[in-house]
Amino acid sequence: MTYIVLFYTNSSALKFAKFIQRFNYPGELIPLPRKLTSSCGMGVKFDFTKSLTEIISEEIEKIYAVEGNQYQLVYRAKE
Repeated sequence: MTYIVLFYTNSSALKFAKFIQRFNYPGELIPLPRKLTSSCGMGVKFDFTKSLTEIISEEIEKIYAVEGNQYQLVYRAKE
């Protein structure tokens, strides 16, 4: 499944991009699509087949599953 992860800060997005590269998950740092909002405007798009609980951190604001041109919210940080 392909996901887009939104963060509170640019530095968190950069840190997460390095994290997925370290574990060989295919992905990239991207400017966020206009349909999505974020405090920092950058996100990470990556493919992941395991449970999302393995990657959740307090730096993550939202996670969307990508299906074609559609985005489905699958995680939102508690406020």
